[in-house]
Amino acid sequence: MTSSYCAEALVIGAGPAGLGVALGLARSGVDVVVLEQQETLGSARRGETIRFDRDMDSILGKGFFEKQTIRKIRKRTYYSHSEANQVSRVILNPNNIINWQDFISSMAEIVQSAGVRIWTGATVTSFLKENDAVSGVKAMVGGFSQEDLHAKAVFSCGGCDDPASRYIGIDRSKIDMPVYKRIIQGYRGPADRLEYYFHLGTGGLTIGTIFSRAGTEAEIILLNAIRGNDQRLSFYEFSKAHPLFGERIAGGNSSYSLRTRIPMGGMLPDICPVPGLVMAGDALGHVQARGGSGIKTSFMIGYTAGELGARAIRSGSWSKEVSERFVKEMNSSSHMRSLKKHNFIYSKLRMHIFSRITTPEDMDRYWPYLKMVLR
Repeated sequence: MTSSYCAEALVIGAGPAGLGVALGLARSGVDVVVLEQQETLGSARRGETIRFDRDMDSILGKGFFEKQTIRKIRKRTYYSHSEANQVSRVILNPNNIINWQDFISSMAEIVQSAGVRIWTGATVTSFLKENDAVSGVKAMVGGFSQEDLHAKAVFSCGGCDDPASRYIGIDRSKIDMPVYKRIIQGYRGPADRLEYYFHLGTGGLTIGTIFSRAGTEAEIILLNAIRGNDQRLSFYEFSKAHPLFGERIAGGNSSYSLRTRIPMGGMLPDICPVPGLVMAGDALGHVQARGGSGIKTSFMIGYTAGELGARAIRSGSWSKEVSERFVKEMNSSSHMRSLKKHNFIYSKLRMHIFSRITTPEDMDRYWPYLKMVLR
């Protein structure tokens, strides 16, 4: 086997799922290299609110959440399209506001302390196969020529642009939704709550959110909640349609912006589509569509995949039989079962109700039913 480097396991992506996988593998005695496309960890800022999870906090070191938390918020307010109707909630497990870059960097330090190597500026271009199993990747590392990196297994956690999705030919339009995010300075709205504004237009349902951060900073997001629909409102258009939203962010200066996609439309099934290849995190929609729960769900499923993947690697060659056993164990794991249950009870119910709402007037008419599933 000719290669510039040989590791037991390669992990694609240094987000919550990828770092979770790497930590699960390393703590089980597997030699791991993480390939991260960005030059700087956490430079593409994703979700910046997370709810406390005892298992995740224990894995990362008790007190990890407290160290990362900027502010705790228990209140949420939801507004109908007309803003004539609203509902407020107080949640027991608060949203912890975090700084994405600091959060990812701190997780990466813990992962590296377990012996994991993280290579930034590494772009996976294709996958290597041997005896019908994935045996590594071709990657550009540090801007140099393509290299063959061999491993006993590859764990692809590259988010919505995951290379394994392209390799297998997954139709991601079934789960991905367009998102436009900004961090603004000079926010003058309430600091004690998360706010959600529903909009119904020609592009379907759009949800505008305002999450207060430290001082007068706020994270604002526009999410197009119709799968496969890439029509996007601008913040200017959304503010004109929703005066209160516009009033909240008026005068704020943008310090960061990102257009991306997030898998809020459900979960894809092929966690081990080819022997030797495992997918986790946003790559398969391992996101709990429940404000502040996406990061921990991706991380915990990733960590479990790492632990079970280590056992599969130690069993010898990653055969079809090994894949079947791995998938069965993953599907019966507590975090995977919890995500499936949540998607069935909450996500499908919400989408069923929203599918019946086609106009702003419908939203006000159905509001008594809709507000029951807004948590």
